[in-house]
Parts: sequence; C-alpha cells; structure tokens
Amino acid sequence: MTPVPEILPLALGVCLAAGLVHGAFGLGFPLVATPMLALGTDMRTAVLLTLVPNLGVNLWSLVRGGGWRESVARYWPVALWMLLGSAVGTLLLVVMDPNPFRLLLAATVVLYLLSHRLERVDWSRIRRHPAGSGAWAGFIGGVLGGTVNVGGPVLMIYFLELRVAPLVLVHAINLCFLLGKGTQAATFAALGLFDLALLEASLPLLIAALAGLRAGMWIRERVDASTYRGWLRGLLWLLCGLLVVQFIRDL
Repeated sequence: MTPVPEILPLALGVCLAAGLVHGAFGLGFPLVATPMLALGTDMRTAVLLTLVPNLGVNLWSLVRGGGWRESVARYWPVALWMLLGSAVGTLLLVVMDPNPFRLLLAATVVLYLLSHRLERVDWSRIRRHPAGSGAWAGFIGGVLGGTVNVGGPVLMIYFLELRVAPLVLVHAINLCFLLGKGTQAATFAALGLFDLALLEASLPLLIAALAGLRAGMWIRERVDASTYRGWLRGLLWLLCGLLVVQFIRDL
C-alpha cells in the first residue's frame, strides 16, 4: 500500500474533480476517482482513500431533492444484495494481487461507456422478474464495487430497464452505494486495513469531494449536460487506456 502522505495531494485533486462530476450527473464519483487514483498508486490504496469521500457524496446525493424515503422503501432489497456483494468483493481485493484489478476496472468503465449499445440486447427479463434481477444486479454490482470501486454500470442497466424516474434512479443507486461502501469500510476495518490514521487522512478528501459535489450541482443547473458528458466520456476513455498500459507494465 502506498504511504498516504505521498498520494494525498493527488487524492485531493481527484476527489474534487470526482465530486464535481457526481454533482453534475447525480452519480459517478467512484467511476472517476478510482481510475484516476489507480494511475498513481495501487488499487487497494485507491479504494481505501475514496471510502469516506464516497460515503459522504452518496449520503448527500441520496437525501437531496426530496422523495428519497419512497425510493428507499421500494429498492432496499437491491441495496441489501449489494451489501453482500461488497463484502465478497472487498475480501477478494484483500487476498489477491491488486494489479489485475486495474484491468478489471478498465473493463468495467468500458462497460459503462458502451452501455448505450446494450439497448440491442433483450433486457425484458428484468421487467418480468424485477426482484430476481434486482438480486443479481445488486450482488454483481457489489462485487465490482468491492474489487474495483465501480458497481454503477450494472445498477444503471437494471434501473434504466425498469424505466424509473431520473430522481428515483439517483436515489436508488446512491442508496446501494451507501450500503456497499459502508460494508466495505466495515470489512476493511475488521481486517485492520482501515484505521484511525486513514480516517483522519480521509477527512480533507471528504471536504474536497463535497466542495466538488456542490460545484457540480451548480454546473448542472447552468451548463449544457450533453457537452459536459462528452468531456467526461473522453476522459474516461483516456483513463482506460492508461490503466491497461499500467497493468501490462506491472506484470
């Protein structure tokens, strides 16, 4: 694991940028923060440093906008499955070599970037069996969240196929992330990897993430979302390429 002081300046900038993206779109903090941090450190350190900022951003996004209690009451089973998957994924991250998770992270981000092409696939089973599909989506999303910090693409496919309202989608996904990241933090703590020193180091990152989140919410109300989304997609494609290069370099 990379010493925290060495990576802290980079982590502050990354959390600020990732919070801004999350504020602009209602989700996306780990999708941006994890690959950017993984370029300067190992995957395990990247996940650990983003835990507290992730929790803060998810909690704020969940309760903002009203109607979140109804979303929680409806979709809590999916979040519980994500809780279980997150525990499994976190254990995999701890016991395995973290370098291959760079490649898994790149593949997960590519899944997100190409998710619009999955419309050609027949996803009607999700609507016919929402409970069973929700269990699989939550568990797989949790495993990906535990290993590479990015379970969003799987959950987005599930909730978009159910055709839920945009605000409900944001509430539901952030609820799942909140439970998943909470489970991950508890698992790391039980294994002795998440201690008071790391928590203290995470507090400035939380402040940076929340500042970025607020700025992103301001931008969302004033800037053309399609233009901003194009910039984000370009950045993510670049990060995917760099992650693959680093994976090959560290073999």
